[in-house]
Amino acid sequence: MVWKLIERQQRWLEGEKGTVRKDWGGKVSIGLAFPNRYSVGMSNLGFQYVYSALNRFETVVCERVFYPEPEDMALIGQSAGRLLSVESQRPLGDFDLVAFSVPYENDYTNLVEMLRFAGIAPRAADRAETRPLVAGGGVALFINPEPVADYLDFIFAGEAEELLPEFLDFWKQLEHRSSNRFDILKDLAKSVKGIYVPSLYEPVFKEDGTLDSIHPLAPDLPERITVRRADLSKTEPCRTSVFTANTEFSNVMLLEIGRGCGRGCRFCAAGFVYRPVRYHRADDLLQTGPGDSATNRIGLVSAAVSDHPDIHDLCSSLLDRGNSLSFSSLRADSLDSQILSALESSEHHAVAIAPEAGSERLRRVINKNLSQDQIYRAAELLAQKSILNIKLYFMIGLPTENAEDLEAIVETAKGIRHHVLSSSRGKTRLATVTLSINSFVPKPFTPFQWVPFAGVVELREKAKWIRKALSRIPNVRVHFDLPKWAYVQALLSRGDRRVSFFIDKVAQEHFNWAPAMRSSALNPDFWVMRERGREEKFPWEVLDPGIERNYLWEEYQRALQEKQSPECLPGPACRRCGVCGP
Repeated sequence: MVWKLIERQQRWLEGEKGTVRKDWGGKVSIGLAFPNRYSVGMSNLGFQYVYSALNRFETVVCERVFYPEPEDMALIGQSAGRLLSVESQRPLGDFDLVAFSVPYENDYTNLVEMLRFAGIAPRAADRAETRPLVAGGGVALFINPEPVADYLDFIFAGEAEELLPEFLDFWKQLEHRSSNRFDILKDLAKSVKGIYVPSLYEPVFKEDGTLDSIHPLAPDLPERITVRRADLSKTEPCRTSVFTANTEFSNVMLLEIGRGCGRGCRFCAAGFVYRPVRYHRADDLLQTGPGDSATNRIGLVSAAVSDHPDIHDLCSSLLDRGNSLSFSSLRADSLDSQILSALESSEHHAVAIAPEAGSERLRRVINKNLSQDQIYRAAELLAQKSILNIKLYFMIGLPTENAEDLEAIVETAKGIRHHVLSSSRGKTRLATVTLSINSFVPKPFTPFQWVPFAGVVELREKAKWIRKALSRIPNVRVHFDLPKWAYVQALLSRGDRRVSFFIDKVAQEHFNWAPAMRSSALNPDFWVMRERGREEKFPWEVLDPGIERNYLWEEYQRALQEKQSPECLPGPACRRCGVCGP
């Protein structure tokens, strides 16, 4: 029956363009594992970039491995070792290194299951010397690695462009010596800045359950692991390297134009851990265009695409070349005639904007720096270009949120619908407003890392009220996430190593999350629902992204005072958050 698994992988390969297939002889073999299904992994630009970057090294052969498809789960679970790579259909256990790319916390259980399916002991302490080393990287892991620290031999803390060359230089040296797993990991932790080896660090807890310290077990290891950042002026822009019809972006070449965001929204972990904001030069981006790819459609990717300093020239040049454009994110306050013309030329009929909060008061709390007039003006401008389908992103459960803020979400949706209809030249039947409303999850390394999660019951009630308030408004649709999954995300993003108990219950003992959380003397509310004290040490602070803790606290206090902060303008003279200063 294993032929069914091989046949599926071969069908994927037949439908791909850009796949790299290399001979294994004399090369380091790396199984690049994505803890979700093929269609999700191949839609992830970071995963695609790492695959391409590793295969550019002559000494490396990198092949992809994904979480099983639903119809394959029973077959793969029958016996260990049936988790196969796409390129050569080799078992994951045959590789020298298994490297997980992990962008989302809710995929941690999939990571553990994939190790079990591969016949690799999920916990690092249980692995035999002959087994491959298991590593992890991706934004979820350099925001907080501790919930999965016991499963990984080491963790890449930072961006691949900066870490991979030094790591592979270290790996080359292993060919000339025989070392056991412990010695390799210890040398790695000492030799490559930005590599975190969890087994060489021990967490100590106080009697009340809070963290006292995470200290190194050897005197020559750093107290904290520096998160490495790439200089984008010296690196090739990330772009889609493998095209396949089995993705959300099947006919789009994604192109990263910048990394980080200077806007300073207080809820956004990416806006802080990716500081300072960096951009690829327009000339470099144009040289990285689609070339002989399968499409002329380009999706520009950045935390705030319209903030790129050369966005107008970049769009004009790409359109003149015959490309059509899409944008991963647009701010309502930065829509102008040139951006709108690019949208119109590319025949966009729907655009998303993110007020995040309904009221201006709450937007001051989260530092969104966006007025109601700017939101309505953006809707009018889009409608004038016959873009009549507007998607709005909101969050509920934000700090200091009250009933008036929920009412403001409803009023904002109504107001946008009114402005779209009044500016749509009579095309009223086409105008729709769609609200995507998600539960706020407090994230590490943000000013809101001290605040508690709002709670599942409270969020359900808020969602119920909003749905009822909008139910009779024509052409307004509303979608909510599930608060129970937001609770799980809060547990996995804010927890320490003890959270692995719950991950084991779900991934290895086949519990659902609710009974898994009831099965322990550990109360998950301790990590999720508890407000943290100013001086409490956090498990994620074993990493050092360069942001000063006092700065984050001061931003939290400004939030409580409903004060906005200015945009981050990086440079050597700036000392606000600590990233750019000495």
